[in-house]
Amino acid sequence: MGPPDCTCGQSYGQPNQVIGSMRHMKDFDHDVRLPKMSELQVLVAIADTGSFGGAAAELGCTQSRISHSIAALEGALANQLLERSRTGTAPTPIGHKVILKAREILKLAQSTMPSKSQTLSGVVRLATYQSVATHLLLPIIDALAIRHPHIRIEIDDGCIEREDVERRVRDGSADLGIAHLPVGAGLSIRPFAEDDYVVIVAGNHTPSKRYFWQDLERLDFIELRCSGSRSIVEKCHANGMRAKPTKSFSSVSTILAYVTKGRSFSILPRLSVEPLPAGVKVVDLPVNARRSLAIILPRQQAGAKERAVLQTFRQLRGFQQPVAGWARLDVTR
Repeated sequence: MGPPDCTCGQSYGQPNQVIGSMRHMKDFDHDVRLPKMSELQVLVAIADTGSFGGAAAELGCTQSRISHSIAALEGALANQLLERSRTGTAPTPIGHKVILKAREILKLAQSTMPSKSQTLSGVVRLATYQSVATHLLLPIIDALAIRHPHIRIEIDDGCIEREDVERRVRDGSADLGIAHLPVGAGLSIRPFAEDDYVVIVAGNHTPSKRYFWQDLERLDFIELRCSGSRSIVEKCHANGMRAKPTKSFSSVSTILAYVTKGRSFSILPRLSVEPLPAGVKVVDLPVNARRSLAIILPRQQAGAKERAVLQTFRQLRGFQQPVAGWARLDVTR
């Protein structure tokens, strides 16, 4: 589906008739202006990107056009749909309902249009961590192959640090990236998934809930050498953990090999330890500790191939069940 009418003036015909169901009216009034399909596109783009600027970059419009479309949509529906703050833009309770309905209408409209998948071809390069590629990206690759058979996605899953992903996106060696937040300035961000940090211990160790940190202090603490892990360990130290690392590695497999010997523990992202090796178990942390994964890309408008991949990401996020049982896709926007 093309960008909103601020750039292309595309008309979608009959699906507009369905939009009247979103209005809170006792009787249908033919004099009331119905929302435009382009306005619904803008609303969904803001929900997906989390900001007016992100929606403008994705749809190829100016930010003022995005603001104008939302103002017109809110006027047509006589309700505030979005709330803007320093941290971004979030839907109001009514906005959540309208976004769900808008997705249905746009999907219906797209299903009635001639397929353009044959016109999109080429390679989209994506940089991320091995755990993300292994557990979260396979359904996206499969869905993309069906929807756009001439687009090939190349995944570089050799990134260890968040900065590795950022650097590849900034220098152009990757078109998209998936990394944990926060990332540096100048990048566009699409929330994607959340992954809990957990304690990894040998199977014969079970720290008690009452003396959780004290029980773990009997073991050597092996630290994962990455920025995300360091921030979680700092949070654990602020909540009673006193153990200091005796070793640190950037390789999860090396850490797991030490833990299986029975004299060590570590704190790792849940995705990174699957499948669990024999003799190792997962224990929940007593603090809220998770990493937020996001799709990152340059601020300039994405190309057609990249937009096709992003659309597939959005459809995946719309699933009610997570791709992996131990991760949560961000489906709130």
